[in-house]
Amino acid sequence: MHRLFWKIFLWFWLGMVVVSATLLISTALTRSRSREDEEWRERYTLPLDLRAQRTAEFLGRGDASSAQRYLNALEQRDSIKNYVFNEGGSEVLGSQAPRQVLRVEASVIRRPAGESFFFSARRLAAERMVAPSGRSYVLIMAFPPPAVLPAPLLDFMFEDIGRDGILRLIAVLLVAGLFCFWLARHITNPIEKLQAATHEVAQEHLDARVDEAVTARRDELAELGRRFNQMAERIGDLVATQKRLLADISHELRSPLARSNVALALARQHAAPETSEHLERIEREMDRLNQLIGQILALARMDSAVDLERKEVFDLAVMLQEIAADGDYEARGCHAAVKLAAPSECFIEGAPEMLRSAIENVVRNAIHHTSEGTTVEIILNGRRANEGLRADISVRDYGPGVPEDGIGRIFEPFYRLPDDARGVSNGSGLGLAITDRAVRLHGGRVTAANASGGGLLVTIELPRAGNHTKA
Repeated sequence: MHRLFWKIFLWFWLGMVVVSATLLISTALTRSRSREDEEWRERYTLPLDLRAQRTAEFLGRGDASSAQRYLNALEQRDSIKNYVFNEGGSEVLGSQAPRQVLRVEASVIRRPAGESFFFSARRLAAERMVAPSGRSYVLIMAFPPPAVLPAPLLDFMFEDIGRDGILRLIAVLLVAGLFCFWLARHITNPIEKLQAATHEVAQEHLDARVDEAVTARRDELAELGRRFNQMAERIGDLVATQKRLLADISHELRSPLARSNVALALARQHAAPETSEHLERIEREMDRLNQLIGQILALARMDSAVDLERKEVFDLAVMLQEIAADGDYEARGCHAAVKLAAPSECFIEGAPEMLRSAIENVVRNAIHHTSEGTTVEIILNGRRANEGLRADISVRDYGPGVPEDGIGRIFEPFYRLPDDARGVSNGSGLGLAITDRAVRLHGGRVTAANASGGGLLVTIELPRAGNHTKA
């Protein structure tokens, strides 16, 4: 957001700089040009008069060639082009006059003789002269165009703009800079607060709100802040209602499920042998329903953070050894194995049962999807990162992997891959969601990627307890 602040500030301030400098320089240029024009008139009034008289003498004797040599010699000396016109408007020296010179000639031929006329915009000076023969002529001097600036840059700044002008420019820029700084801060400060509140809501801190310093303003940003607070409050109410609904439904389902189990047991006692297959199918479905309810209740408990109130420091390496042993026993039924590579100790702080359930979900998922004759690999590594000491748990199977478009969604609640994506049933779609929620509640994160050579690699990153680590 600071980039937006500096962009707004610098653009406002640059606009002030350009406008102030343009006004100052244009004023100085105008004043300098006026002074130069005045000096130009004073300098060339007498030479124009003398040049006109001398040319008139040559033309009065009918000696146009002498007049041409005289004017050519002057042109070589001062680089001023000379044109001479007779009463009929013809150039008597044989030069091709440009259009602006012809316009000046038409204007001067009707003016009094012996009077000098200067046209500063066209850089022309002209005088009507009368030869001894009584015939009228017009002499026009065409000066080379002036430089863009009347002097070198430093001379222009200190002589034409002047010390007072430079000081005024600096004062204007300082005041403009302070004003632009305040204006940019006034615009971006509520945006920064709105951004911070948005980030908090995105991190599931649904009680985050934009403070009154923003909502008390009388502009569109205040209205945006109020609308954001209304949205955040509405989202919080909806999420709380959803959580309560899931928890209430799960609890309410437990009672009829328990009664169904009792009824199933009684039915077995009086059932005929040919109905046993159907009763076993009913029992399996009831077990799945019971497992699903348990997972929903686990999510509800995580959302309420009840288990986190009983945090303790424990050895993650020991927990992983127990999980790997249980997983290896289960994997034998799938003709697979589970192996663990871990340091002797790696202590972390958290809710042990919550993290055990989270890691077991990943390991059991890997066991169910790995190919026969392969080994599910669990690796624990300790490392030091910018955010502190970390523990990385990698669980890798050798199954078919996950389609790329499903990698980013497998930790979403109730998300299930297509039935044939990994070759087996995908369960309820809550196991990995529980893992993701538990890990994030402990300040860590969980990611998944297809491993090179086949299979899925799930990595769980957790903060370690710094005073108890021997990685």
